[in-house]
Amino acid sequence: MGRTRAREGLGRVETPMAVARHMVELLFDGVASATRVLDAGAGRGIFIKAIAAYVRERGIPPPEVVGVEVDPQLADAAARQFRGLPWVKIVAADFLTLTPKEIGHFDLVISNPPYISYEYIDPAARERYRQTFKTARGRFDMYYLFFEKALDLLRQGGRLVFITTEKYTYTNSATELRKLLTTHHVKLLEFLDEDTFPGVYAYPLITVVEKKPPGPTVIHHRDGTTTVVNLPTDGTPWLAAASRQTPSHPAPTLRDIAEKISPGVATGRDHVFIIPRHALPPELAPYSHPTVSGQELTNLFKPGTAIDPTKLPNVILMPYKKTGQLMTPTEAQPLIQYLQRHRPQLEDRYAVKTGKKPWYAFHENPPMLQLLKPKILVPDLAKEPAFYLDPTGSIIPRHSVYYIVPKNPQTITQLLHYLNSEEAKRYLRQHSQKAANGYLRLQTHVLEKLPIPPALAKANNPTAPLPNTWML
Repeated sequence: MGRTRAREGLGRVETPMAVARHMVELLFDGVASATRVLDAGAGRGIFIKAIAAYVRERGIPPPEVVGVEVDPQLADAAARQFRGLPWVKIVAADFLTLTPKEIGHFDLVISNPPYISYEYIDPAARERYRQTFKTARGRFDMYYLFFEKALDLLRQGGRLVFITTEKYTYTNSATELRKLLTTHHVKLLEFLDEDTFPGVYAYPLITVVEKKPPGPTVIHHRDGTTTVVNLPTDGTPWLAAASRQTPSHPAPTLRDIAEKISPGVATGRDHVFIIPRHALPPELAPYSHPTVSGQELTNLFKPGTAIDPTKLPNVILMPYKKTGQLMTPTEAQPLIQYLQRHRPQLEDRYAVKTGKKPWYAFHENPPMLQLLKPKILVPDLAKEPAFYLDPTGSIIPRHSVYYIVPKNPQTITQLLHYLNSEEAKRYLRQHSQKAANGYLRLQTHVLEKLPIPPALAKANNPTAPLPNTWML
């Protein structure tokens, strides 16, 4: 959520007052009594303001409110602002280091925690967090830890209301967080409009968790509909559970018939490795492949058609062999000479600075054996799901494109036709997250679970049993 602005302010994007008041209403709704409330990462105190308005308008006694803020300047500003409210206490401290012995337990917790992604967390701090938090796994985000710490400080029967990015509901790095949350009652998931934070491109989500045994979850979707589901407790993504239409009988899925379903390559510096076709020096031709972005697919080609690589405006320079191994500097000498002029930028990438990658490697190793096979391409962001064909396997999709390699390449045309059918589109509309301006965001875990007609599944996996009945 607002990653660019968040980086400048240590992950801070202040909650609009209207949203803060809505969250406070969710916090107190149906609560008979609450003696202690925690604002975790209080900032300048927007939630405390909303709580003060809530109790004043209802003429009810205020609870003790403790605001914890790590930034001393913000903590001082909040302390001065609420000096006239004896029931408010501001603590200048790192929320993640506090223990129940130091600060006590709380009936209610509210927060807009900092969104600091893995690569911007100090490496030494990352290791400390891994020793302390169950949710500090993989490429975790700082707000995962705020959830865990808040639940630790929450009294049994208490309630937590957070606003965060929606990504934790489906990313692999948040598996442990999802497991943790579903040991309690995830009462509400409310997906807010993308323009909730003015000037910030965001996919915000309000999460309400009660420290009680698990129960059904109410989901308010961005399209105005509401569903009630039982979230999976094994850490798998929650998006499928939020669907409003589920197959009545087990059906084969795209995952069953695909060798690979994945986003395209991530170089870490696209402007270095991707150049216009007309500007390609002859000596770099052996290292170049036609490449396509999601926007180029949408703007240049008709859905369902085979893409002519010569019509693509750009090529990508690949320092990798067709088997997937990174070329040696000797094997890639002309390319290395070209990349030398950009070496400071390439060395500034996180994977290089941590010693995980040579300076001329991509951010992620591309699976060349699959990338160079005939495949189906789909933009990750589109008004409507639209699939395209790379019949020769010569095109390298970029990270804004997903690619699908069928197990049986002879079925690729049949699969392409089905993926562009109204049946498949209806499923993807229902299961994909809604982005800004009515766009859909396709992701691997959604594509994998797309039901496939049994005959098509049989053609890709002749030994697989077919269901007696099949419904989309």
